[in-house]
Order: sequence, then structure tokens, then C-alpha cells
Amino acid sequence: MSRSDQQQIETESPGAGNELPGETPSLDGAPVDDPSVLPDRVPVPEVTFEGLLAMTPPESHALIQKAYDFARKHHEGQTRLSGEPYIHHPVAVAGYLAELHLDAASVAAGLLHDVLEDTTVRREQLDKEFPAPIGELVQGVTKIGKMNFRTTHDAQVENLRLMILAMAKDIRVVIIKLCDRLHNMKTLKYLPEEKRIAISQETMDIYAPLANRLGISRIKGEMEDLAMRWIYPEQYQKLTRHIATKKKERERIVQESIRHLSDYLKGSYPHLIINGRPKHFYSIFKKMREQNLPFEQIYDLTALRVLCETKTQCYAILGLIHAIWPPLPGRFKDYVATPKKNQYQSLHTTVMGLEGTIIEIQIRTKEMHTIAELGIAAHWNYKEKGVEVQKDERLTWLRQLSEWVTDVKESEGLLDALKQDVFADSVLCFTPNGDVIHLPAGATPIDFAYAIHTGVGERCTGAKVNNLMVTLRTQLHNGDVVEIITAPSGHPSPDWLQIAVTQRAKQKIKHWLKTLNLDEWIETGRRKLNRFLEEKNHRVPQAELDEGLDRILAEYKLPTRNDLLVEIGFGSISAQAAITRMNPAWAQVLMPERKRVSTRRRGTGPIIIQGMQGVPTKISSCCSPIPGDPIIGFITRGRGVTVHHANCKNVIRLRTDEEDAARLVPAQWNMDGTPHTVWIGVLSEDRTGLLNDITGIITKNNLFINRCTTNSDAAKHTAMLSFEVNVQSAAQLDAVLEEILRQRGMISAGRRKKPA
Repeated sequence: MSRSDQQQIETESPGAGNELPGETPSLDGAPVDDPSVLPDRVPVPEVTFEGLLAMTPPESHALIQKAYDFARKHHEGQTRLSGEPYIHHPVAVAGYLAELHLDAASVAAGLLHDVLEDTTVRREQLDKEFPAPIGELVQGVTKIGKMNFRTTHDAQVENLRLMILAMAKDIRVVIIKLCDRLHNMKTLKYLPEEKRIAISQETMDIYAPLANRLGISRIKGEMEDLAMRWIYPEQYQKLTRHIATKKKERERIVQESIRHLSDYLKGSYPHLIINGRPKHFYSIFKKMREQNLPFEQIYDLTALRVLCETKTQCYAILGLIHAIWPPLPGRFKDYVATPKKNQYQSLHTTVMGLEGTIIEIQIRTKEMHTIAELGIAAHWNYKEKGVEVQKDERLTWLRQLSEWVTDVKESEGLLDALKQDVFADSVLCFTPNGDVIHLPAGATPIDFAYAIHTGVGERCTGAKVNNLMVTLRTQLHNGDVVEIITAPSGHPSPDWLQIAVTQRAKQKIKHWLKTLNLDEWIETGRRKLNRFLEEKNHRVPQAELDEGLDRILAEYKLPTRNDLLVEIGFGSISAQAAITRMNPAWAQVLMPERKRVSTRRRGTGPIIIQGMQGVPTKISSCCSPIPGDPIIGFITRGRGVTVHHANCKNVIRLRTDEEDAARLVPAQWNMDGTPHTVWIGVLSEDRTGLLNDITGIITKNNLFINRCTTNSDAAKHTAMLSFEVNVQSAAQLDAVLEEILRQRGMISAGRRKKPA
């Protein structure tokens, strides 16, 4: 491979690696002025087979030579769109695998990865010619190669499901596919523009995040840069020109910073490696976009990496660096003590360096660096460990995910869930004892509770974040210390399914609810089906509907009609999806839609108290729950039932008294769209137009304002605005509060008690 092709993927060595983004004309050697202009069709320089052998242990050469000869023979006469012989592609893929230090079987499979798809070779022939598991690896890569993540929603879901299962069976299959995609990305210029963009978007959405989840940063970063070139061509060119503008000055600063730091540190640490770290184009672009900053305000383009011997040295060197170069406040991250979920470890700091230049510095051990660059591949030595590596604890998340996707019954929502569990950013929280809990972005205390233990989740009644009581809807952030409050009488609520984010929590909640009130969920499923049919103005006899349910049991891999109704009742399977599969005509509007007759139970009111028909209910003023909130009733002697938010502090207090706890009764909303009254409070910096802005947001979102009070604090320059509003659901109110919090000068916004 050419040096420019491999700038991001080569392992750094002492005195090398000082390149920064934009120092070469482009990532693949082509001119960068206009990526839509294709160069002449000439072969792209890549690693030679001799170079591949030089990167692999001598004992593996016989197998690799045999695989190369076999692939060259069967690809004979085939060329790629660039005009180069096809064999160059599998050799390049095998070269990437060798640089990732994968075993000989993986490198051989890289050489053979296209023979089943692009030649007449069959799996049986591979198994005869090569030892296991090479044939299985090649077949696995072939199956993934046929996946198209740009097809229909259901096809996308199925393709992701198959990829997860392939990864769980043997992670090397996906690593080979990542290397295959990386090389293909380097030759996109030979494809039509629409295909370049489509493949780049797929790479950005699926393959680069997958490489990141597996911890293979060298592939992830290069994929993103290659994809950015075609998805954001104007921004790519502009960024390239910006970075190239002060190339010589940046090179000088990097070299002088390395010399200065080396002279300062090497007396105490003679075996350090200090070099320049190339920052990826896409990471710079992403920072500009997320923080809404122009390029001129991205100051930390100069980056250094310090590699030492031990974890203790990392912290000692950090202190020495801060002694000579002052750190920028809020720019230090400790991923050594709290690694990322892909096992990445490093200390990150940003300092004011030579000549006032802002420099980002990473400090890590050499072992940490290997893991940061190679990810799971760094632990994949089959020669020493055999297939036991697949049981590595670092792959626990993958095994759990594969078990889940095998058991999922319906594609609706699965695509987003898979992307969340595999690709989403994570937050890192702590228990009060200091244990680290990794959760996906947007996770709540319910997710945290179930991540600790199922029993903790099922008995959860409330939570404290950083020693403050919060609702179970609160989103957690990096560094939060979360304490889960439990009680023997605590139990999951159906509303938790809308609050929980992780699939583990949702599965456990569903399991608990299903076993508790099976008949109720069966009835709920029937009600949803009948309501959907009613909306379409169809009247389907019960016997005919039951026959339709029985017909589609096999499609959902469910044993009985009641099992299917339970899934529909829960929402795991939508009524629309089930009706469409039973009879597509039933899912169509039969005639002009007529006004629906309300299905609200006569006399039940807005709250349904289990086992207590007709009992008067009252919404508690201490917490003012609204539809969508988890609720619980408290029998008040002589006055019916007072309904509280399930996490109300008064309810938590009641649970601690045996007599009071016995008067708590299950309650649920009778969801008929009836508006409910709640007070919200907004604390903000005082400014002109504040009241007008907030009332505009509230009314725009169809909330009716009953009353409003305002108070200003001249000393603090703040204003407190309180509104009594009518809302139909907690989700509606949460959306309004989130929009308010995005306004200029906001300090807080949330529900509150009625002002005195």
C-alpha cells in the first residue's frame, strides 16, 4: 500500500507518525480539488503479496501461499472497475488483516473472501482444500457481502440481525468484512456518483460505528474520512484547504513540541515514545458541526501522543506536562480509570503549549495503544487461545445482543434498537460504591437499575442522581452517581416500557408484566385489534379474526393465539402489522372515515383503580401526575382514592410504613385524551421578551394556559415564571419542557407545585 493510503492505519513508531490531516494531497493519492472528476483508470498501489508475507509469521506462509495461489487461479481474467487485476483487492484485504495481527486462518480467508461470490468455487471445495474454519469464515463474509442496508426497512432489520448473529458466531467474519469495505472505500472514485454517495452513507451509518464498537479505531477513522469525501464534498474540500494553509507552521510546532517534551521527560522516562497524532478530517468536521463553530475557532489541530510503560507513569507524566504547559479547564478526560465500553483507555488533556498553541495530548501505555488501535483484534490470538477467545468477557454485550435478536418477534422498532445497542454513544455512570455502569445515551435510572440486577430493577421505586431525588424519566449523563431506591412492595409499571431505553430493561419489564396479568394483556391485544379495525371501518367477526391470528402464528414464531395477543397488547407487535399480515384489505379504509365512538369505560373516570369499580378518585396536588406518568392509588378513609405519581416522595414515605403500604393500590390511566391540569415552573435569566417566548412555545404545542404568575429577582437577574396548563400526556409536556430548556438563558424548567 502507498504511504498516503495507509497514513491512518499504520502502527506508529518512534520518530514517525508526525503527519497531520491534510499533509498529503488526499487519502488515496487522487487530487482533492474536485472529487467528481475521476482520474485515469490506473491501478491503485497496494501491498504486494511479498509484502503480505513479510507481515506474517513464517509458520503461516505455507497456508497463506496456498490461499493466494487458489484465489489468483480462480480470479484469473477478472478486473475491477479501476482496471487493476482483481487479485489486488483480496491481497489488500489480507494485508489489513495482517496489520491487525489476526491469525493465519483470517489472513487466508481474506485472500479467499470473494471466491464463493465471484467465481465458480463452492463451499465444499474450500472445505476440501483448506482447514477449518477458513471455509466457514469465507461463507460468513459472503453472506454479509450480499446484505444491502439501503433497502426497505424490513430488509435492513433482517440484514442487521444476520450480521449480529454472524458476529456472535465468529467475530473474525465481521473484521474481514470491515477490511473488505475499507479497501472498497478507497476505490469509490471509479463508481457513479449516486453509488459513491450511497455506499459512503452506508459506511458512515453501519460499518464505521461497528468498527468503533469493536474498538478498531484505525479502521473507524479512515472509513469516516473516506465517506466524508463523498457525502460532504464541499465541506471536505474546504476543510482540506484550511488545514493545508498553515502546514509548515504546524509541522514546525509539532516537531518543536516533541523535542521540548522529550527533553523534559526522557531523563525520568527514557523509554517514552512521543509523536504527532493525525486528527481525522471527519472528527474535525463533526466538532465544527456539533458545536456550531467555524474552522478558525477549532484551535486544537496540533495533537501529540505519549506512550509509556505503566498506568502509574501515565498519571505522573500528566502532572509533569501540566507543570510546563497549563491545562485548559474542562478539557481533561480520564479513560484509564474508566475505560470506554469498547475497552479504549487513555488520558486526554488539552494544554496551552509552545507559542500559545493549543495542543491536545493523549497519554497511554503501549499496551493501551495497541488495544486502542486494534480493538478486539488485539485479543484475538487463536494460536494461543483457540476458540475460547470468542468467550472473551469483552464480547459479553455481543452474546447478549445475539440472544435478544434471536428472540425478537417483530421488526417494528428493531432497527433503531439494534443501532442503539451496537452503535450509539454511551454514558458512564457510577453506583454509590464507585462501580462503573455503561449505558447507551438517553438511558434513565430504570436502565441503570436493571443493569445492576434484575431484582433491583423490579423493586425500584425511585432514584437519586448526584444525591438529589429525580424522576425515573431523568436522562443520565457521564459521571452521574446514581442511587436506586427500592422497596419490597415496588414493582415495574407498564409506563416503564416508554421510559426504559435498553433492551435488557424492556425485556425484563415485559416479562414481569406478562406473568402478572396475562389475561389482561390478552384482552388488551384484542382491544387494540378491534380498535384498529374500527378506525378502518371494518367489522370482522370474532371467529374470522381468530382464524387470521392462527394463520400468522408461524410468521411470528409463537405457539398460541394468546401468546400473539399478549405481544400485541404489549406493543411488541403493532395491531397494524398483525392485521396487514392477516388480510391486507382489512388494513385499508373501507369507506369515508366516520367519527369513532369512544371506548372509555362508562363511569370509570380518568383513572382505573384495579378491583374498585366506581370509587371516587382525586389527583394528588403534591405531585400532580398526568397521563403517561406511572401512578399508584392511596386509599383515603372516607374520601376514595388519592392518585399519586408512583415516584412521589410521599409515596416513598408511605411504603416505609407497613399499615400505610397496605393502603396503596394499583392504578392506571383510562387513556381517552381528556386534558389534565399541571403547573410548570421556568427559571431563567431575566430578559426582554422572555414571557412572550415561553408562552409562544406552550401555545404552539397545543397546551392551553389557564393561569400564569411571574416573579423577578433583580439582585440575581433571574425570573421565575409559573404556568397552569392543560396537557393530554406526559410525553406532550416533556416535549414542551425540552423546547423551553433550549431557549437562551434558561436555567431550569419542570413541573412544580401550585404557587402559594
